[in-house]
Order: sequence, then structure tokens, then C-alpha cells
Amino acid sequence: MGEKKPGISTTIQAERRRLLVDATISAISEHGLPKLTLAKIADIAGLSAGSVNFHFASKEALLLETLTELALEFEQRILLALDNAGNNPADRLLAMFEASLDPNITEPRKTAVWFAFTSEARSREDYQRICGAQDKKIFNITLQLCDEIIHQGNREGLMNARAMANAVQGLIDEIWEAILYAGEGYDRDDARFMYLSFLASVFPWAYEMPHSQGAREGQLATADKSLRIVRAGREQLGDLARLFDLYRQFYRQKADAALARKFMGDNLKKARSVVFIALDSDDNALGFTQLYPGWCSVSANPVWTLYDLFVDPAVRQRGVGRALMQAAEKMARKSRASRIDLETAIDNYGAQALYESLGYERELEFYKYSLSLV
Repeated sequence: MGEKKPGISTTIQAERRRLLVDATISAISEHGLPKLTLAKIADIAGLSAGSVNFHFASKEALLLETLTELALEFEQRILLALDNAGNNPADRLLAMFEASLDPNITEPRKTAVWFAFTSEARSREDYQRICGAQDKKIFNITLQLCDEIIHQGNREGLMNARAMANAVQGLIDEIWEAILYAGEGYDRDDARFMYLSFLASVFPWAYEMPHSQGAREGQLATADKSLRIVRAGREQLGDLARLFDLYRQFYRQKADAALARKFMGDNLKKARSVVFIALDSDDNALGFTQLYPGWCSVSANPVWTLYDLFVDPAVRQRGVGRALMQAAEKMARKSRASRIDLETAIDNYGAQALYESLGYERELEFYKYSLSLV
């Protein structure tokens, strides 16, 4: 399967194989495994049926690679989230939930394919080997984290780690099944509220209960004046510096109120950036976003880089981040910019879901490079 074919470069061969795997995902999602044919896969990929046979010895070889890539993608996201979460088992378990809801992992096509393969796994040793090995690995990690959290709360003898791990995995499976049936309309915020409530209920010493469902549904909005988005000026510097300092701490920088005030003060004074700040009806500062101007040489038009977005944890999931993003877009359109660029951490799934819901698209054609000078 990994043999290099004559007459085609390694780079092109790898790209064609990736294209065929993606087309297989779409074809299974649309037609199901029983009605899947190489002709349907080739049609979605925009290639000839002969091209499929050139890159894969058989339909089964293509299916196995598709399943393997899906399993590897999911496992890598979980492991990356765990690495970035630090050593606290409660943070690590929450990171597993967040990674399990990653919109790129749980897009409707992929969940449909995963369920299609797992339903066939009982009668297929090769499918069972791939699906079963991953399930076992993820469950063992979950079991270890639950055991560590139980020890932290001195609940040994009162709680069973295996039972808790089964409950965690069962909730994740339930969420995936809901995504499968709801498709693009699935409410990921509601899912997050559900699993945060679950964790706080079973491990109250490790997690805080999220806002009540009623409070969560009471979104802040500019329409009813419970929320105002204003362009920040010197009069907001104190609030802005406080939020900026918290923002830097989120990215594991040491608290430095003086640095935060000087940096944001200089940006405002010298007009180096445009900053929007969110205020509630009592003028309490809830969050901010900061954009830097730039130019695109190819289109010969201005562009904006949305570099910072931060919302006070106490009011997250209530529409503040979305309102800030919308204000940024309105400003950018008014300036006749061709686009807004932004970056976010690979495991910042909540932010990714927000950006994608607002129409932002993940860049797949270019690599990002940085040269550190400090």
C-alpha cells in the first residue's frame, strides 16, 4: 500500500492519496458502506476510476487507510490536548472532552463514517483491530485520570474509577451520536454545558458547576442594550489593561499590570491598533479584541490581523466574544479591507467553533513560519 508508483512524483502521489481518502469520507457519509463503489469515490475526487486503482490496490485497501487516518487524527488531537493541559488530572480530563468536540474531528461526515465502520467492526477483524485498539487506549487514559481525580478528593472507597471512566466515555459517545443526527445544526455550546455540568456533579471538588441553564440562555446582546461594544479610547485604558493582563496570563505569561498598561496605552496613543471593548449595562468591562492593520500585496488591498480576543471567564458562552468579532468585521468592511486574518491554538476548540460559525475558514494551502528573534 505504501509502495511508490512509477511515473508520478512522491508529492503528487501523497496528495492524490489524501484526496481519495477525503473523497471516501464524503462517499461513505452520502451513500453508506454497503453502497460504496470506487466509481462514486472517483467522481467525488474528480479523478478517473483508474486513478483510484493506481494509488490503492483495492477498495478495501482504501477503506482501511481511511479508517486508519480517522483514528490517528482523533488520537493525535486527544494526545495533543493532554500535552497542552499540564499535569492537573482535572484539566487533562476536561481537555479530553474539549478535544472530543473539536469541530474538525466531529464534522458530520466524519462522525457518519466512524459509526459506519464501528457498526461493521463486529464482523471484520481488521476494522475491529483499528477501532478496538484506539478505544482501549483512550479508555485507559480516561480511567487513569478519573482515578487521579478521585484520589485528589479523598474519595477512594466511595467512588469507582472504572465506573466513572465508563460514564465519561458514554457521555462522549452520546454527544457524537447527537452530532451524527443533528449535522451542522448541532449546538456545541449546549454540549459543553452538559459535560461541564456532569463533571461538576460527579467531581465537585475538581470542577465548578457552570451557570444555570436559565442564566446561560440569558445571552448578553447589543439589541437589548445588555451589552455595548465600543472602540476603546484612553478613558477605557484601566479596564483594558486589566483584561490584557489576564489575556497574557491565559497564554502562560506572568502577571504584569505595568507592562499591560504601558503596552495598551502606547497602542492607543500611537494608533498602532484598533481595540474594541465589551461593556455591560453597568459599564463593567467584559472582554476585548485587538486588530492590527496591514496590507496584502497580491490583492493590493488592506487587511486586518485579529491578534487578540479575550472574554472574562465569568461571562463566557453568553455572546460577548461573538459580539466583539462582529464589531471587528464591521470595522474591517468599512475600511474596505479584503480580509481578516487570525491564529489560534490547535487545541482551542471553543474559539475555533466561534470563528467557523462566523464564516472564518481554516487555511489549508499554506504553512505558517516564524523566526524567533528574542
